[in-house]
Amino acid sequence: MNQDFDLTPDPRVLQMLGEINLHQWRCLAELIDNSIDGFLHAARSGSPVDAPEIGVSLPTADNEDARVVVKDNGPGMSFDLLENAVKAGWSGNSPLSSLGLFGMGFNIATARLGLVTEVWTSRAGDPEEVGVRIDLNDLRATGNFKVPRQTRAKPDHNAHGTTIVITGLKPDQRAYLARSNNQKTIRKHLSRAYSSLLGKSEAGKIRLMVGGTRLSPRRHCVWNEERTVSYPDGTVARAVEMIDIKLAPRRYCTHCMRTLAPSEEKCPTGSPSCQIVETERRIHGWIGLQRYLHNTEFGIDFIRNGRKIEISNKDLFSWSDGETSEVEYPTDDQRNRGRFVGEIHIDHCRVSYTKDRFERDDPAWNEMVRIVRGEGPLRPIVAKQRGYAGNDSPLYRLYQAFRRSSPQGKNGLWSRVLVVRDNDRAQQMAELFEADDPDYLTDERWWQLVQEQDKEVLGDTPGDAGDTPLPAGFVDDDATPADGEGTPPESEPEPEPPAPPPPPVRHQLYELSRKYVHPTFRVEYDVQAYAVEPDDPDLPSGLPWVLKLDDVATRTYGFLVDAAHDVFRSTTMTPLDGLLTELTHRTVEFLRGQSQDPSVAGVLADFRRQYCVDTRLDPQEIIALATSVLGDIARAIPTMAEVSGEKLYEELEDGEKATIARRMANRDVPDHKPVIKEGRFWEYADLESLRKLFNRRPEMFFDGRFWNDGYSAIDFGNDGVTEQARRGVLARYDAYFGDAIWLANQSPSDVDRASRDVVIRATCSVRLLKSDTAD
Repeated sequence: MNQDFDLTPDPRVLQMLGEINLHQWRCLAELIDNSIDGFLHAARSGSPVDAPEIGVSLPTADNEDARVVVKDNGPGMSFDLLENAVKAGWSGNSPLSSLGLFGMGFNIATARLGLVTEVWTSRAGDPEEVGVRIDLNDLRATGNFKVPRQTRAKPDHNAHGTTIVITGLKPDQRAYLARSNNQKTIRKHLSRAYSSLLGKSEAGKIRLMVGGTRLSPRRHCVWNEERTVSYPDGTVARAVEMIDIKLAPRRYCTHCMRTLAPSEEKCPTGSPSCQIVETERRIHGWIGLQRYLHNTEFGIDFIRNGRKIEISNKDLFSWSDGETSEVEYPTDDQRNRGRFVGEIHIDHCRVSYTKDRFERDDPAWNEMVRIVRGEGPLRPIVAKQRGYAGNDSPLYRLYQAFRRSSPQGKNGLWSRVLVVRDNDRAQQMAELFEADDPDYLTDERWWQLVQEQDKEVLGDTPGDAGDTPLPAGFVDDDATPADGEGTPPESEPEPEPPAPPPPPVRHQLYELSRKYVHPTFRVEYDVQAYAVEPDDPDLPSGLPWVLKLDDVATRTYGFLVDAAHDVFRSTTMTPLDGLLTELTHRTVEFLRGQSQDPSVAGVLADFRRQYCVDTRLDPQEIIALATSVLGDIARAIPTMAEVSGEKLYEELEDGEKATIARRMANRDVPDHKPVIKEGRFWEYADLESLRKLFNRRPEMFFDGRFWNDGYSAIDFGNDGVTEQARRGVLARYDAYFGDAIWLANQSPSDVDRASRDVVIRATCSVRLLKSDTAD
């Protein structure tokens, strides 16, 4: 007797789907995707929804009545469509142009959050709403998937949309969702994930409300795409690289959701349900520079059909030869901070069933990688050594110009790398950007700081203030009275007043102009700082600075400073120190007699810890700086050497060779021979070996090869004098090497125990060892 097998899944399958580890915001995104797909389908069919809106309600308390509700005013569904929509594995969407994909998102999301889900939906003109209730415990008890259809009256027959209500929330989900900080995190993720669709879509401007808050697209805080940097060799680097590449169309199976290889005429699965279509393919977007550095907030967002699948991904910043993988960015920042960001649309690439990752085995992914970053390493020296040449990818161009977080060379300009030196300040400004403060939406404030930093490097004195307005409160006491005040009789004409004196020359100091907040007592000062001349009428005679309350209502202070005053001809006193001293005394006076009653020493220490980051002798940072600079020298040797790598290797002592071999083995270098031949073995050498090479072959390093100081070019016309001059240059740089090596070999506790003068000298030596040349 022929019998069919009954392969209907056990109801426990739905509960097992809920065990898939999916972040709460991604669960909500799966339900939001369905609503957006409804809006898109309506628009494409010629019946767009007016004012499309999605509302997400989250629990306000951690109790058994807590629920999650997702409601939209979309086109709604019929009975049959609703039945399919809640059925695991069914999808009526086009996998090429919709957000919904596998037909599992609804089931995974709802089962992950709670045990009971109700869906109610109706179309315009329907007399009632239709619904379904899915209780996972009931399904398991009955042993089947059959649930009754439900209906309820609809007061307005013209209303339309769908409502999903999840109750019986799991205890861990309920506790997480009820916390206000977690809801803030969810909103942040959703506003970023849907940033492309919230601003503009085929369905119009979609309004997304989460927990009563309307979400706005979360933009990247990047330098203006028109901002460029020109170099002496004529090359121009752009702060933003635009990408728009149209690829050859490919055949695609809508049933199996896979792109066919060019040689495949039919889908290899051979299913009778396979349907082959030809799909257009395009990679577009941008990569660019964030206006601040961060340890985690950087990377590329990868987008499918308007929704960000991967956010702040850093895969393209590493290079693999198939055996080993090396991180190439960030490697030049002492604190391992990055700023490369971007948005890349790859609608035709396959994603995982949880829609949190693009599948790396899809040929479309590798195709995108080749377009965005090229095939070889981003590091030019390593690329050349590995036989790669001609990389002109967007990420390669960005990397060559802007991978560093500080200028190259001892007198490098910050404008060449578009970096604000005080990164804490840059981040605070970015927060104002996020808050839509109009003064911070463009990059002008960041650019003003960069220009001011360059003037310090170049030694420029503050120039004519020109159009710089005088700070409020600093005005001439003899100003002309307002109309009608003190006007003399017409019979006695007042003699013509003398011409007013020209306004004092003032130059705004953007680096000091900011809001200062004491980290403990939260006393705030909004300061506008200006560099002034010694004879400025508002600067008391002979004093280096003055701080005055300009505007009582806004608590805005004016700080006038004579930067040329003798007090600043010191290694330990700067205008910032003067300002912080003033703020300290004002804070102590403000809090005097209160419960805190702080001391001057404590308040000043707190202010300096908060705002003097650049001058702080942090042991970990300066050790990392020494290691980084010495590493730069080691990596540059293959490009500077005029002899082969084997020749330089043979000059080493046996012990030095053994150290290199041991370190190569520890780092799993597969074959040491090409490393030696290419001269890359210096990356594994002891630091003293590097110093010995410098003393053996100083001509490799000077005269514009690594440093601009002359060595071979020194010629006094007398052999003895010339040799003496060269020995002087060699001894000076050898001392720099000694200090840097000492610092790189210390632990943070060792540096803490060392004298302040020793640490300052070693730190200065490290900075003097920085290269003067471009890579």
